[in-house]
Amino acid sequence: MKKQLLILLLSFFLMTEWSLAQQRSLWVAAKSGLSIREKPSTTAKVLDKIPYGTKITLLNTEEESVSVITEGMLGYWEKVSYNNKTGYIVNSYLLPLPPPKQGTVKIMNDYFKQVYTPFGSKLVVNKGERDNIEEGGYELQKQLYKNGAEWHAFTGYEYGSQTWFLPDLTMQQGFILLRLIPEFNEIFGDKDEFPLADKTFKKGEREYSFKVDKEQYSDYPWIKRISVEYEDGAIYNFEMYQIENQLVITLGAGV
Repeated sequence: MKKQLLILLLSFFLMTEWSLAQQRSLWVAAKSGLSIREKPSTTAKVLDKIPYGTKITLLNTEEESVSVITEGMLGYWEKVSYNNKTGYIVNSYLLPLPPPKQGTVKIMNDYFKQVYTPFGSKLVVNKGERDNIEEGGYELQKQLYKNGAEWHAFTGYEYGSQTWFLPDLTMQQGFILLRLIPEFNEIFGDKDEFPLADKTFKKGEREYSFKVDKEQYSDYPWIKRISVEYEDGAIYNFEMYQIENQLVITLGAGV
């Protein structure tokens, strides 16, 4: 019974990973633009290219969903109209929010300022002396936003971290978003694929360790959590996972 439930949940997440947004507008988050094709196939004729940041609405149709894997991501072909042309796009490169403004957004908090409105004042909690953290003191800051998003910042002895809660984003959408924010370029570069398995590798002198927590009930895995560790003077730790409808992203560093 438990296995059947997990299979049903996996099917739900895979089929709705992107179709949850069918009743709302979405934004193109492909830096070089997103090709609109004559048919739902990567070999079909390109009718036009939708520029980065364009707001589009998916067309509800009775057509059977056609899946496609690009850069390690499972997506689906969606029918759209753009510039007096009707065709198909890969929804792996769509976000439910406007993508980061290039050249303006350099860190995640810049992006929060772009898309979210604060709800109330920032909460600051201290324990011990802020100027004497090595004696067990710490500072925790929290900011809530009107759509339910949150930002947390923790400062302790030789360690600090930031955590962001983004409602209604999937793991793959989080990956696309982070590739567009320079603060995370050491983790996900422009050409990096969505991680589907554990791996260890080097970039220059830095060694990276990726851990992927997943469930495998079909040809494509359900990715539950991605953890990354690397050293660059300090030891950096990154995690991305989902809690209910929220995508949680954490980046910390310490010695």
